[in-house]
Amino acid sequence: MNVLNEVMLTVSGSLAASIVTKATLVLVLALIGSWLTRRSRAAVRHMLLTAAFSVLLVLPIASMISPPVRIRVGTVNHEQAAPLSFGGAIPSVAPSGGSTGIKLEIPQPSVFSMSAILLTVWITGMALFLLPMLVGLWRLRSLRRSAIAWRDGQRTVEQLAVDAGVYRRVEVLLDESLSGPMTCGVVHPAILLPPEAQTWNEEDLNRAIIHELEHVRRADWMWHCLARITCSVYWFHPLVWIAWRHLGLEAERACDDAVLSHSEATAYADQLIGLAQRLSKSPALAMANRSDLSARVGAVLNSRQQRGRAGAILVAFACVVAAVVVIAVSPLMIVAAPQSASAQPVANAPAFEVASVKLNTSDFGRMTVHLSPDTMTLRMIPFWECLRLAYGVEDFRISGQDWMQGRPFYDIVAKAPGSVPVTQLRLMLQPLLAERFHLKVHWEKREMAVQALLVAKGGPKFHESAPATGEPDPGADQRMQIFAFDSGVHLQISRDNPTGPFRYSLANAPLTALAGALMMGMSKTPIDTDAPHMVDMTGMQGRYDLVYHSPSYSPGDDSHDQVADYKTILQDELGLTLESRKAMVDVLVVDHADKTPTEN
Repeated sequence: MNVLNEVMLTVSGSLAASIVTKATLVLVLALIGSWLTRRSRAAVRHMLLTAAFSVLLVLPIASMISPPVRIRVGTVNHEQAAPLSFGGAIPSVAPSGGSTGIKLEIPQPSVFSMSAILLTVWITGMALFLLPMLVGLWRLRSLRRSAIAWRDGQRTVEQLAVDAGVYRRVEVLLDESLSGPMTCGVVHPAILLPPEAQTWNEEDLNRAIIHELEHVRRADWMWHCLARITCSVYWFHPLVWIAWRHLGLEAERACDDAVLSHSEATAYADQLIGLAQRLSKSPALAMANRSDLSARVGAVLNSRQQRGRAGAILVAFACVVAAVVVIAVSPLMIVAAPQSASAQPVANAPAFEVASVKLNTSDFGRMTVHLSPDTMTLRMIPFWECLRLAYGVEDFRISGQDWMQGRPFYDIVAKAPGSVPVTQLRLMLQPLLAERFHLKVHWEKREMAVQALLVAKGGPKFHESAPATGEPDPGADQRMQIFAFDSGVHLQISRDNPTGPFRYSLANAPLTALAGALMMGMSKTPIDTDAPHMVDMTGMQGRYDLVYHSPSYSPGDDSHDQVADYKTILQDELGLTLESRKAMVDVLVVDHADKTPTEN
């Protein structure tokens, strides 16, 4: 089920929207280019469309493996529209403003989610559109086996092949199920003709074989198959089918142009009209069909139409352009940029009465965070921690430059005009950072792998906190208190014995605070963005007293699986569990920040 969720998230959301948008742009440009070159050679238009289909085929894979370059697109307010949920279990992780932790919109469980339905529809459609091609390939294989070699036709092909630029053996076969000539095969190409070809006059036979040899030289059969696969991938897109129709027609016209270099136009047009009269239903993958023959006849008789091959330089140029397009557009990814959920501080937000912001020049000491009702004191604090405090986000929800996680450190002492709640005190840090560091940030949705905190079978093994939960006892041996994100929440870490596991006690804590404590317990460094990303998805909204122990490991043992070990502990001690999932998470992205703050 986890694999299914990952696949669904890969083919949906911002990645899918980005691929479809880029594919649409490529198709529009290719069709416009085809129209603008309508007076040019058919080979040029076919080359342009072939390059477009090549880009479409490579685009999904390139988009998934390329480092993303995100393009923000405005969306509606977070409070007005919840993001698409996956499998009834993927949360929306929304910016929490002044309150910290992760704000979740928990969807109701459902057997069928919209993304699962869309994924199923897409896979089903792709299979249905691939099926005729696979059936056609199977029929063509059977046809080649049952067809009869035609020696006279083989001699004609050998005489014309070198002049056509084909220097490998091309089989000539006869089969009574055919109504007209066709070509198939890549490594071992073959020209298939109807039995009545044996009665054609020499000129008609030569024209038909020259046309088919041009298909072989151009490898049209291979490009036809690849384009058909591309159409199956983008089966829902109308422009891909329009481009497919043009691709087939231009291939035929390019081969007609090769015939006209050896034959008179009216005679070839008469032959095409005769073919149209004989042609009923061609086998799958046949290069001609009756609906296109009228357009081909018109092009053959148009004396103003340019003719000839595309040329090696033009082909090389098209390949380079296609490669550049893939490299340039595949990293681009559309992400939601909420218009009403700005990360910039509110203009009329309360500000500190006085504040001192200085570079910390000490070579020793430890980070200190002290929040009182009217004063914030931060000592030896990295900029990353300032962001975490000001915006109430976990480390993994911050995207900034490397220097923000270490030195330089800062000392910040700020006094409020009066007594304010701790959450308000943290909000006031936002405009201070914007003023002193010229901080500019925005929220951006990103897909992330998370560890979902869920209720295990049997239900929770803890109770809600009493209305007035006291502060943890600060006097016990080897204990320390860490002020949690949410005011009123305290985390106490202790040991029952000097060599035993750590004992975590959370008082008056929402389960979002438990997720934060779990991340802290699994972090290898004070700022560890690679630690498992914990997200509360229990749906339990109360405040609880929680007690659990950390796993016990031998010194220097790095072979353990922390997530699996914590999962066992949570199930045994709290009645909770962890599950690997994917989620769209709102990340605080730092656009700009100065290393050196402005003077006080």
